[in-house]
Amino acid sequence: MISTLLNSVVRVYVGVLLITYCFKDAETHRKLPRVCIKDGCLRGTWLKDPLLLNNSYAAFLGIPFAKPPVGDLRFKNPQPADSYEGVYNATTDKNACIQKAPDIASSPVFGAEDCLYLNVFTPQNAYSPASRPLPVMVYIHGGAYTVGSARLSQLDPGRIITTRKVVVVTLQYRLSVFGFFSTGDSSASGNYGLKDQVMALRWVQDNIRAFGGNPRRVTIFGHSAGSGCTQFHMLSPLSRGLFHRVISMSGSALAKWSAPIPDPLSVARTHGRILGIADADSISTIELVEKFRGIDADILTHSIDRLKVWDIHLNAPYRPTVEPQDEPDAFLTEAPNTAWSHGKYASVDWLTGSIPADSSVFTQMVYRNESLITDLNLRFTEILDLLLLTDISSKQLKRLRRRFLKTTPPDKWITPTNYDEVTTMLSEAGFLYPMIKSVKEHIQNRNQARSTSVYSFQFQGRYSFSQILTGTNQSYGLTHSDQLIYLFRMPAIFPEFPPGSPEAEMCQLWVKFLVDFATKTNNKKEGTCTALQCNVVTFGNTNNVYFPVNKTLVPGLDEDLYQFWKKFYGE
Repeated sequence: MISTLLNSVVRVYVGVLLITYCFKDAETHRKLPRVCIKDGCLRGTWLKDPLLLNNSYAAFLGIPFAKPPVGDLRFKNPQPADSYEGVYNATTDKNACIQKAPDIASSPVFGAEDCLYLNVFTPQNAYSPASRPLPVMVYIHGGAYTVGSARLSQLDPGRIITTRKVVVVTLQYRLSVFGFFSTGDSSASGNYGLKDQVMALRWVQDNIRAFGGNPRRVTIFGHSAGSGCTQFHMLSPLSRGLFHRVISMSGSALAKWSAPIPDPLSVARTHGRILGIADADSISTIELVEKFRGIDADILTHSIDRLKVWDIHLNAPYRPTVEPQDEPDAFLTEAPNTAWSHGKYASVDWLTGSIPADSSVFTQMVYRNESLITDLNLRFTEILDLLLLTDISSKQLKRLRRRFLKTTPPDKWITPTNYDEVTTMLSEAGFLYPMIKSVKEHIQNRNQARSTSVYSFQFQGRYSFSQILTGTNQSYGLTHSDQLIYLFRMPAIFPEFPPGSPEAEMCQLWVKFLVDFATKTNNKKEGTCTALQCNVVTFGNTNNVYFPVNKTLVPGLDEDLYQFWKKFYGE
C-alpha cells in the first residue's frame, strides 16, 4: 500500500516537473523552429547559408522513423518508431549506421546499430500553416551498400534549400551485413536496408506536411549505391505510391556491382565459419540467424574484411537479394534485369546520368600504390571476373584489349601509365552501359506521358574526391563522387567555394537543374528523351573567363559503347 502510494506521489511530482520543464523549455526555445506530428512535437534549429548570412533555414535533425534495429530486431523488417515524450530535441545529428571502410583493413569501426534517423530541411516559414506546400526531395546516400550516412557535416543540403523551392529529407539505412544479411528464406529474407528506406518514405507521406512539404510531389534521388536504390524502389511493390519522380546519379540497379547475390545462404554460412560458429554449414537457417544476432556488432563488422577476395574489392559481399515469392512484405521478388526489361516498375518521371570516369573510385585506389599495380597485373583476369561478375573467356579478353588497351604492352594489363584506359574500360562496364541499357529499355517500356532525361557531369573544379582516394594532390581528373561537391556542402571534407568562382557558378547551375526536374511540369524539363533521340544535358568547363561553366545538349547516347557491352555480356 505504502509502495503504491509512493509511486503515485512520484508520478504526480514527475508530471509537475515535466509540465514546468516544457513551459520553461518553450520560453527558452521559443525562437527555434518547432513542428508537431502524430508522434509528438519536435524542436529544430536554424542553419545559416555561409554566403547569404541573412538567409537561414530550418533543420530538424535525427528524427527517428523506426525503432532501433537492435537485439531481436536485428535482421528483421523495420518497425514504426515510438511516440515522443515531451518535446523531441531535433537539433543535433544522431549516429551513423555501424560501418567500416571496405578498402582499408586497418580502418576503425564507427557508428551504431541504433541509426534509423532522418533529417528534414525546410526554407524559413515554409512550414507555416499559411504557406503553400513545397515539393519534397528525399536523398539516399551511396557507399557500396557498406558505408555512408546522412550526417550534416557530410551532407548539408543548404544550396538546395536556399532556392526556397523544395523541402529536403536525408535518411540513413542499415548497411552491409546489418542491412543485407540473408539466408534466402523466411529466417532472414534480407533487403533490410532497402526496407528501412521504404519506412522512411512512409514517414514522409505521413508527416511531411507539418514541415511544409507536399506528400504528393516527392522526388527520390541518390548517388552510386543510393542511385541503385532509387531504381530498386521503382521496381519494388513496397514502394508504390511513395514517390513521384526519380533522379539516379552514377549508379544503377542493373549494374553488375549492384546485382543481387545469387546464393545469399552460401555467403551467410561462409561468414558463419569465419566467425567461428559451430556447424555453420549444417545448422538450420533459424539457428544460424540466432547465432548472428548474438555476435557483438563491432566483431561482426570487422569480420566482413575476411570475406573479401582482394585488398580492394569493389563489389560488396552484402547487397540486395531477390526474396522468396511468398515472403510477406518482400521488397524484391524478381531479378532487376528481368523485371526492368519487361517494364514491371513504377511509371514516373526519371532523370539519370553519370560522369565519364565513375570507376575511378576503384582505379585511383589502385594506381596510388605500386604494389597494388603489380598485384592487380598478376591477377588481372581473376579480379576482372569479380569486378564484372562474369566468367570472361580468352576471346572476350582480346576484345577488351583491342577496344581499351591500345597502348598497353601485350604482356601487361596494368601499367603505371594506362590509368585512363583501365578507368574508361571499368567505367563503361560498371556505370555507363547499365545506365544506357536502362534508358533504352525504359524508353521502349514507358508510358509516353512520362519524361526521361539523361545528363553527363564533366565539370572539373579545384576540389576532388581523388585527393582523398589517392592521398595526394596529383591530378587524376574527375572522380566518382565529384558531382556531389556542387550539390551538397561537405564542411568536414571540403571548404566552401569563393563567391563568383567557377565552382560557385557550377553549384548554382547544377542545383537549379536538379531542383527544376523535381518541381517543374513535364513539358519544361530539359533533355527529354524520345524513341528517336536522346539529348544528353552535359555540364562542363569552358575557356571563357566570363562564362567559365556551361550546360549544353549533346545529341545521342553512345551507341558504340552500348553495342560493345551488349555483345560482350550476350544480352
